[in-house]
Amino acid sequence: MRLTDREYWERHYAAGAAEDGPPSAASEPSPRGSVLRRWLGQRAWAWTLPYDDYLLWNAILPRHLGAARGWKAIEIGSAPGRFMVKLAQTFGVVPFGVEYTASGARANRETFSAAGYDPAGVIEADALSAEFQATHRGGFDVVLSRGFIEHFSDSGPVLESHLALLKPGGLLIVMIPNLRGIYGFWTWLFNRPQMALHNRTMMRLDRFRALFDDGALQSLHCGYHGTFSFWLFTAEPPARIMRHVLRALIIVQRGLNVVLRAVFGARGGETAWFSPNLIFIGRKAGP
Repeated sequence: MRLTDREYWERHYAAGAAEDGPPSAASEPSPRGSVLRRWLGQRAWAWTLPYDDYLLWNAILPRHLGAARGWKAIEIGSAPGRFMVKLAQTFGVVPFGVEYTASGARANRETFSAAGYDPAGVIEADALSAEFQATHRGGFDVVLSRGFIEHFSDSGPVLESHLALLKPGGLLIVMIPNLRGIYGFWTWLFNRPQMALHNRTMMRLDRFRALFDDGALQSLHCGYHGTFSFWLFTAEPPARIMRHVLRALIIVQRGLNVVLRAVFGARGGETAWFSPNLIFIGRKAGP
């Protein structure tokens, strides 16, 4: 059962929300960020970007996508598309996305076009539908989703649909937020409606790992990811005082990113209580 509906995501993307998450090297900085970037210089600025982003793009993904040039890669629930653009720019994959909302597909096509990628690679469809699955079965070298499978009460059929799109030997990448630990406590206090929209049971590492333990995949990487991030501290609706609090926390996060990178480097210091994400990377059985 879906824990969110199409109308929820239509409102989400029509309002200009970005499911890609916090600003990163894949997104344009705010005007204030642009000034700070010019003042610090590119190398110093990079240290202030999200630490989980640094780990993902500099430590985790290169180990598995180093030879991915020319591979067809699709993101399920892809709007607004910045992640796939960066994946294509970094590793040379051919980017595709599937998005079942009109507003999300439109935003994704605009992102692809602006970056010089074919907007026809964005497919407006329900990735779980029989029609989409039949048309694209076994068609991709990489299938990924981020913040997707936790919006279902039963993730089994959802993951089966991911696998069905993969070629034998292809890579599956799944990321979900960690709304347990400190993030679950905060969300329960300040954004309680979000709790019902997420399957928090799978956010325990043992439960998350078990989702992929069916013999169809060779596990390459599975664990908590990101060490700590204030980006998962949200509020609904954000009153004026809370907006100021959240804005201040994001400023603090930039300094914290520098500290985390200096202390942990490319290793990370991952824990169930403080890491903001979980990630799985596996290879589909076959030649």
